[in-house]
Amino acid sequence: MEQPTVTQAIKALAPNAEFSYDTNGDGNWTITNWYSDDIDQPSNSDIEAKLTELQTDYNNKQYQRDRAVAYPALAEQFDKLWHDINNGTLDDTGEFFTALKTVKDNNPKPSE
Repeated sequence: MEQPTVTQAIKALAPNAEFSYDTNGDGNWTITNWYSDDIDQPSNSDIEAKLTELQTDYNNKQYQRDRAVAYPALAEQFDKLWHDINNGTLDDTGEFFTALKTVKDNNPKPSE
C-alpha cells in the first residue's frame, strides 16, 4: 500500500467522475477538467479533507504493513504447521505458533 494521492481522494469523493489536474512544483494542484453527470466538482478544501482522512487511515495501519512483511512466507507457515501436526506439537510450543507469536509480539497493535 502506498501513500494516498490526490487522485485517490478525488475518486473517493466522486467514484464515477473523470477528471484531470495539473500540479506545480510546490505541491499545489488544480483540477483542469471535470466530467460527471451526477456529482459536482468537489472543492479543493473537500479534496484536502478527504486526503487528510485517507492519510490518517494509512498512518493508523502502519503496524499492519510492518507485521505483514515480518511474517514468514505462507509456504513456510504451512510447512511449520504440517510438521507440528506430524510431530504432535500443534499447540503453543510448536514452530508454527512460536514463529507467528514472535511476529505479533514484535509488532503489537497500537492501543486505540
